[in-house]
Amino acid sequence: MTVHDGARVLDLETDLRLDEVRRFLGYPRGREGSSRVEDRLFALWDQALELIAGRGACTLVGREDALRAGVPAPADSVGVAVCTIGPALEGASARLAAGGELLDALVFDAIGSAAAEACADALNLELCRLAEARGVAAAARVSPGYGDWDTTCQAALLALLPIEAVGVRLTSGGMMAPRKSVSFAVNLVAPGDALPASGSRCRRCGLPRCRHRDDAGPV
Repeated sequence: MTVHDGARVLDLETDLRLDEVRRFLGYPRGREGSSRVEDRLFALWDQALELIAGRGACTLVGREDALRAGVPAPADSVGVAVCTIGPALEGASARLAAGGELLDALVFDAIGSAAAEACADALNLELCRLAEARGVAAAARVSPGYGDWDTTCQAALLALLPIEAVGVRLTSGGMMAPRKSVSFAVNLVAPGDALPASGSRCRRCGLPRCRHRDDAGPV
């Protein structure tokens, strides 16, 4: 881990699960794909993992900075973050598609999407640790494009982070490149304020596979 002007830059582990990849392939949770899809998924798995290079950055900002970045209803302290799996897997998928190998391209794309979410989970956990060290709690994460947070705020959000150190850039159309990248914000609040009515902090957590979970299973 390195620190850039107060931001933490980390290499991220991608704890990939087959059921998450299948979900991005369009299969309901807990259901396997067709025999053809499963064959290609297992055949391409190791190659895909070698093309993933998870990296991310996170930092804490005040409410005014968060407001300028468009974060909906920001707390006094907000964790902001961006992560990516790098361009290699995306490039391989594009080459497969261009060569007419559409199923393999689709499988690579689904693995990339699941890997990007796994990177976001790992980076979210880092923000949870930062929150715990400060005696506060991390609420559920939100990203531009969800709810009231307009995607036009992406540039202002990324301006708070050392995106060059992560390998992320913003295109003229306002999209992140590489495409398999995730940006988000997390409100840091009093521990009781992070709890839903059910009482379990884990039901507000974006880390269903966290070993610290205190409920029976993923939400």
